[in-house]
Amino acid sequence: MLTFQQAPGFPPPSLKDAVIVTDTIPGIIVGTLLVLFGAGLIQLHRTSWFHRQHDADLGDDDYQFYSKQYRRRMQTSSLLTIIGFLIVIGDSPYMPWKSYPGLFAAYWGGILLIAFWVILCAIGDMSASRIRSTHLISRVHDQQRLLEKQLLELRKNQKKSVDEDSKTSSDQEN
Repeated sequence: MLTFQQAPGFPPPSLKDAVIVTDTIPGIIVGTLLVLFGAGLIQLHRTSWFHRQHDADLGDDDYQFYSKQYRRRMQTSSLLTIIGFLIVIGDSPYMPWKSYPGLFAAYWGGILLIAFWVILCAIGDMSASRIRSTHLISRVHDQQRLLEKQLLELRKNQKKSVDEDSKTSSDQEN
């Protein structure tokens, strides 16, 4: 069992001589997966934003929405990557958690606060996307109602013209 307390007068061992403690393996795995996931999301957001910037059909409202969405998602993905790094660092056998329990509480409390902020950012992004999609669906329904009204008027006009044509043709036969 590796302890975190160093004997007085002896420097800590170098990183190359570090013994991997089996307790640190889950933290390394989770942290690494978070870093990779966050980095993948960052690349995905950058690619998506690049394509949206070069979309000629995008209006000003759409561009503003996608710009804000890009910033929100980049912040969330970057924070996920930072959390991954912090988990790997915090689970390191060289961290003096036993000697400084207050530092331990502050460190992991900070990570929890960042995680909470990521959750709030994700909820905010979902809400903004939902509000926008509801607005767009409402606009489509309004256009649909308008088109249905115009179609009904065209059918009425067509029926009138057909009735008038049949009436005039019956009058010509008599």
